[in-house]
This record gives sequence, structure tokens and C-alpha cells, in this order.
Amino acid sequence: MPVRAAFSLPILLFSSAIFSSVSAQSNAPVLPFGSGAFICSYTGGKVGPQVVCSPNTSSNGHAERVVDRILKPIGLMRNFKVIECSNTDNCFATVLKGQRFIVYDGSFMQQIEEETETDWSAISIMAHEIGHHLQGHTIDGRGGQPQKEIEADKFSGFVLHQLGASLDESLVAVRALGDEHATSTHPAKPARLEAIRKGWLEAEAMYPKSRTAIKTPVAAAPKPIVTSSPVAAARPVVAPKAPSRASVGCVSGNCEDGSGTFVYPTGERYVGEFEEGDKHGEGTEYYADGKMKYKGNFRDNLRSDYGVYFYRNGDKYAGWFQRNVPNGKGTYHFADGERLAATFRNGQPVQ
Repeated sequence: MPVRAAFSLPILLFSSAIFSSVSAQSNAPVLPFGSGAFICSYTGGKVGPQVVCSPNTSSNGHAERVVDRILKPIGLMRNFKVIECSNTDNCFATVLKGQRFIVYDGSFMQQIEEETETDWSAISIMAHEIGHHLQGHTIDGRGGQPQKEIEADKFSGFVLHQLGASLDESLVAVRALGDEHATSTHPAKPARLEAIRKGWLEAEAMYPKSRTAIKTPVAAAPKPIVTSSPVAAARPVVAPKAPSRASVGCVSGNCEDGSGTFVYPTGERYVGEFEEGDKHGEGTEYYADGKMKYKGNFRDNLRSDYGVYFYRNGDKYAGWFQRNVPNGKGTYHFADGERLAATFRNGQPVQ
């Protein structure tokens, strides 16, 4: 697979300059969008028709240009109107008399940016609502449904990958606003996070940000976590005898593009998904003695996204990985029962 050139779009800033108040809206007449019209609310809450502005409200030019940039990676043109309405405390897609709208509350969008400390939260919300329009959810006459939210979340993950967001950055909005419990219209937060993850990984599979030059699967342990606890240091392990040549390499399945089992000269093995000879997708690594070493996701031979790593000394780390090491939120479980929940950067806890 050829290496894709770096995506050239500039970072999109949904700042107060974009989500600025439209003075004309304060006295704009209200229109009952809620009367028989489809309304997809990102947070799943009710949108009171008494606070929704008139469809004649002027579009926010800044927001429209950002929406166009969201659409650019997939080659589509905007076919809906973007308007700002204060006091809705939400962002939603709707249709009224054949006209498609994306309605957002500037204060709400700015607040979620401040809470998550990233612009990607607001961008992912807007991409989610765009997904509802592009997938026909707003005009099928069936109203809000959990499956529609899953599809819109997956679309959001795909688009944010194309705009340059990391997987973790693509998930921040749902992490902050998603409901832990499912409703009649919205799935629970874990299902929404998984949908975004799938969309992001699908985009990565099609347009990888980078690929390793070495196509032979290699085994590499994450960097040790530095801690004052003596149990964090791994006990010495006697190296196992090298396996015979007959048992090294791809011993079953498809280790090129599919699912298979690959045994390394050290005796360790990997069972899971491959792409172009790389560990890529879901899989499990085992130590030479057969004990589980790591179970989770891989990208280009490296442990990436969510997984669980089992250390030889009995410690365990469960959380997010990047380029083989803990990176993101996770929990380090010590062999003596203690644990450390923190955000990790390059294998080290930072808070």
C-alpha cells in the first residue's frame, strides 16, 4: 500500500471567533422545529422548540467554511444551512419543509472546547451532525434511532482521521457528553466510543498516516514504567531455547492479509489480524512459555489504541497505547494489589 501524503488541511479552530453570537438572533422569531420534524440532538437531550431560531436567520459564514472543510476530504458539497441559535445548549441536525439545517449554540460549543481543552471536540460534534444529513437519517421519516447515532459517530471518526485528529482526539466529545445509559434514541457511551474508533481505524486502514519500512512482524516490549514502587521492576527471566526453524514464522492462517498465527525466533507468538505482513487490527501476543503478554489493538506492528499488557513480574497495564508504549488514560495494576490510574505519556504517568 503506498504511503499517503500528509493531509494538508490546516488545523480547524472552532473558537469563539467562529461560534460568535449573531446579534440579529436575539430577537429572531422562533419556529417549532419540534413539531413533526426530525431532530438529532448530539447529547440525546430534548430540544425545546421555543428556543430554536427562525430558518430565516443568517448563516454563520465562519461555521459554513469550517463545515466545507469537514466535507472536503470526502469530496462532497454542503447541501444544508448552518445557523447559530442561542439557548439551545446543544448542536443538532434537522429538516423543516424540505430544507436541511445544522443548528448549534455557540456558547455550548465554546464550553465543550474549554472543558475538553481541544478544538477537536467541537469539530467532531459538527461532523456527527453532518453525518446524519449525508446518510439520509433526517429524511427517512423514522425519527431518532440508536443505529443512526452509531452510523453518525462512525462517520465522525472517519472524517476526523482525515482532518488529522488522533483517535484519542476523535473520542473526546463523546467521552465528555455521552450518557452511560442507553435511551430510545441514543446508545450508551461505550457503544458510541466503539463506533468512532471503528470509523477512525477504517480511515487509517485506507489512508495510513505512516507505515513502517520493515514488513516482517517484530516483537517489542513497551518501555518500562518508572515508579518508586519496587514491584514495578521486572524479575529476571531465563531466555527460552530457540524453537526449531520449522516452528518459526507463519504457522497457521494468513499472516499477510487476514488472520493467522506467527511464531518468532524467541519462541513468542502473535495470534490475530495482519495487513500487508504487519500486525494490524485486533490480536494477542504470548510469551514463549504460553502466558499472555498483550491483548488489544495493533497498528503497523505496534501496540496502538486500547489494550492490556501483562508484565512478567505480575504487574498489568490496561489502557491506551501509542507506538508500543502506554500513552493516554490507563491504569497500572501492581502485583501486590495496588493500582495507579493516570494519564500516560511515552510510558510514564503524568498525573
